[in-house]
Amino acid sequence: MSRPAQVKTALDSLAWALSRLAAMQGTALDPMRLRSGLRLCEAAPLAIGQLELLCRHLGVDAPQLLAAPDPAHLPLLCHLQDDRWGIVTELAPGGDWTVDCGTGAVMVAGPALADRCMRLRLAEAPSGAEAAGVHAGPAGNASAASFGARRNAAIRPHRGALIEACAGSVMIGLLALATSMFSMQVYDRVIPTRGEYTLFVLACGVLVSVLIELAVKIARARVMDHVVVGVDGMLSRDIFHRLMQVRIDQMPASVGSLAAQIRGYEQVRAFYTASSLFALVDLPMALVFIAIVMALATPLVGLVLLAFALAALFIGLSSQRRVARQAKEGAGYANLKTGLLVEAVEGAETIKAGAGGWRFLSRWLEVSAQTIVNDLKLRHLSENVGYLGASVQQLSYACLIVAGALAVMHGEMTTGALIACSILSGRILTPILQVPGLLVQRAHALAAEEGLERLYQLQTDNHGVRRPLVPERLEGRFLLEDVSFAYGDNPPALRVPRLLITPGERIAVIGPIGSGKSTLLRLLTGMYLPQSGRVLLDDLDLSHISRQVLSRRIGYLQQDHRLFQGSLRENLLIGLPDPGDEEILRAMRRTGMDRIVAAHPKGLERPIVEGGRGLSGGQRQLVAFTRLLLCKPGIILLDEPTASMDDDQERRCLGVLAEEAQAGATLVMVTHKPTVLSLADRIVVMVGHGIVKDGPRDAVLAGLGVRRQGEPRVTAVAPGIAGASS
Repeated sequence: MSRPAQVKTALDSLAWALSRLAAMQGTALDPMRLRSGLRLCEAAPLAIGQLELLCRHLGVDAPQLLAAPDPAHLPLLCHLQDDRWGIVTELAPGGDWTVDCGTGAVMVAGPALADRCMRLRLAEAPSGAEAAGVHAGPAGNASAASFGARRNAAIRPHRGALIEACAGSVMIGLLALATSMFSMQVYDRVIPTRGEYTLFVLACGVLVSVLIELAVKIARARVMDHVVVGVDGMLSRDIFHRLMQVRIDQMPASVGSLAAQIRGYEQVRAFYTASSLFALVDLPMALVFIAIVMALATPLVGLVLLAFALAALFIGLSSQRRVARQAKEGAGYANLKTGLLVEAVEGAETIKAGAGGWRFLSRWLEVSAQTIVNDLKLRHLSENVGYLGASVQQLSYACLIVAGALAVMHGEMTTGALIACSILSGRILTPILQVPGLLVQRAHALAAEEGLERLYQLQTDNHGVRRPLVPERLEGRFLLEDVSFAYGDNPPALRVPRLLITPGERIAVIGPIGSGKSTLLRLLTGMYLPQSGRVLLDDLDLSHISRQVLSRRIGYLQQDHRLFQGSLRENLLIGLPDPGDEEILRAMRRTGMDRIVAAHPKGLERPIVEGGRGLSGGQRQLVAFTRLLLCKPGIILLDEPTASMDDDQERRCLGVLAEEAQAGATLVMVTHKPTVLSLADRIVVMVGHGIVKDGPRDAVLAGLGVRRQGEPRVTAVAPGIAGASS
């Protein structure tokens, strides 16, 4: 981030200081996110309160306030007495500290920085991830991360609360003994002696235990709600953040299947809810209750309950492998179904135009039939296990009564003890009978986790780079050496032995369909990584430069720009700090978009539906073009920038591009329109996935047989060079 000439307000200085600290730590903050966080901080009364609120918004750990600056922890964030923020960079020989405030370095005495310096790690990773053995790079590039490690890291800060909740479950189980003991005392002592006073005392004791149990359950629920909300917020943010980090060439072919995999997180969350955890806590409590039964009755009665408990547990565990297999198959069918649905919705117009509805319906019915069969198998399996478990419970109760009655008749236990044991038998078998249901939930959760693990295995933008570079400036000098790129297992879509682009050049790339032109642009943006060779920008490997820096410095207008649900203003400013209405109006006047805005009663607040439906292709392209100007990039990469525009609009946009080129911007354009070639001073011709001609515009066109008179027709140059879009 470039330094401003003057820092006007405390929040401006805080924004600069955080951006500078991030750069010194080898990362880059999202300017849009930083700006929105600063707006939230305007209501915070204290500087440290502003910083803590901003850190929560950015998703980083809270700052650690130091009593005095420490050279071992440099660089440090500091809040000066004049309400400015700065970066403590070094300790001068005289004992003073050098503080960079954005307007220059100042020397500050050590006492003036007491309780004003903070350690802050601006890594976009959930706190605790590093403690879990997961390396998350400064830009959130968790190349060695996995969903399991992230899950454990998210749960780790809540271990104390989970222990408290488990202790509460144990306490609830022990309090449940009050009912059994009450029944035993009533049958053994109260009824034979007609002790009404004793009966009321015992009843009051049971009432107290029930009230305490109710209070503990409510407290446990509150604790678990806090844990679930905290873990869910951290994991859901991390999953979506990871998705946004995945390099474009790593994205799966089926968007719908990917969406279904991410949605599977809900099943993971459902398994780790309070009910599942409490059931797991209740299982060992069953052994405690069996021991109590043996103490109240005879070992034989306890062994009867133990035998049936083991039988119920065996029934549940024996189905685990089959349940897991069916759940995994079901997850695959669900992903296919979601992918097909998304594909049909997005391509509804094409399907109708080509009368292809019957084909999609056939595929839908086939996938639905497979899903139904799998669901029925899983349901029958779980139901059969449940039925067996219920039968075991009924038999256990009957056998318990038989064994207990024999013991009572032989004088080995009392009738009250038999009643108490019959009540406790339900407490013993109930959690065990929940095992089949838990196994089904666990199988679904494991299948969903496998899908999430596949997401985490995809390479990120700065894959394998621990500290992405954050250069202050990018001149725009590209060098491609021995570059080869292929989509999946297909043959190479692009082969470039060498290509040099110098700063300020204006290059047009032409060629037939499928020659690799769009692939070349994506390699230049860093969204694709070549399988071999390297792409350098200003002598730096493109994959080593922070993705956020590339997105700010490189303006990329793809061939099929997508608009998102929201307002027109929001689509213009996606990922950008709001430059103000004057800057937006100036950009719209340059491109002619102000006429579109003026024609709608809501202006910039015009609602845009998903995908930009309701706007023509030319209007969508104009919105994207205007947004590119608002980015003010020094490098402009365009893929058919005026393909959907009329002649008047095209001339206007080409004039704007000419102005940007004259201002020193590096310009690379993929085009098939002769009018766009007038902007270029160099032409690269691509045929057969490689470069066949490269040189000055007039020389290349002359070599292709194009006469420079009137409107040159590139379609007459060579077969297939015009009309190309790869």
